[in-house]
Amino acid sequence: MAKLESPKTLMEFQERFPDEEACWAYLRRARWPRGFVCPACGHRRSYPIRARRLEQCRACRRQTSVTARTVLHGSRVPLRIWFWAFFFLGRHKQGISALQFQRDTGLGSYQTAWSLLHKVRSALVERSERLGGDVEVDETYIGAREKGLHGGRQVGRKSIVAGAVQRRTRSAGSLRLAIVGNVSAAELGPFVDDAVDPETATVYTDAWRAYAHLHKRGFHHLAETQGPPERSAELLPWAHTVFSNLKSWLRGTYHGVSKKHLPRYLQEFVYRFNRRWQELDLFVLVLGAATSAPPMPYHRLTAERIG
Repeated sequence: MAKLESPKTLMEFQERFPDEEACWAYLRRARWPRGFVCPACGHRRSYPIRARRLEQCRACRRQTSVTARTVLHGSRVPLRIWFWAFFFLGRHKQGISALQFQRDTGLGSYQTAWSLLHKVRSALVERSERLGGDVEVDETYIGAREKGLHGGRQVGRKSIVAGAVQRRTRSAGSLRLAIVGNVSAAELGPFVDDAVDPETATVYTDAWRAYAHLHKRGFHHLAETQGPPERSAELLPWAHTVFSNLKSWLRGTYHGVSKKHLPRYLQEFVYRFNRRWQELDLFVLVLGAATSAPPMPYHRLTAERIG
């Protein structure tokens, strides 16, 4: 089957997806690129029930929705609204807030817009391969300024985000971000273990003592004393750039986010950052992630603290 093509512009999006039928046909191709496969018996032939947008297996007669077992599972929101979410989250470098998405799509409820966007974010899980080559590792603090804190590694009510980014000559490579509980070796060490490949990487950090034992964890580790704060951009340039862009993005688009849901925003940021050279294909990539991920019901979005 031919490769799915992403709409390149808003005009092309509107022309290609004018109604629910067009979205359903495209989603069916994305869900079953080599043809329908029954989830019950594995049979590969079906009868389409277009009035209800179902596939009925010719062998066991089980009826299956194209959205079953995906983040769209059980949704009453029109497919075209979901497609707008895939387009906005994939193509807009600044992302889109739930309030703006509600206004732009005409959704009747902010809660519906918020949950739909978070369901898509929940599917944007980064590949598990660890980073190799030259890798900068650092941490930053996300949250509003608090009285009584004097900089450094004082936390208060802020979230601590650890980052690992590949250092290349003219640009950053791939990125990993994660929330950690504190800046101790017990928290930062496991983050580096998960994010960086000790066999192929050289890890660059400042001289914070929590990184001092990375060589005992099998890493080739180079640390340098930072000195004045303004040297941070010089010492770890790509980590500094990533953190600066992350904070500007969270403030500019979302005006800050809660600690509880910050991990999903980090997922979105990392997913798009690591695919920034595939910008024109991101609609298909985000849609593919959403149709490959398991359902994420609303009660899980609001009840679970992830990360």
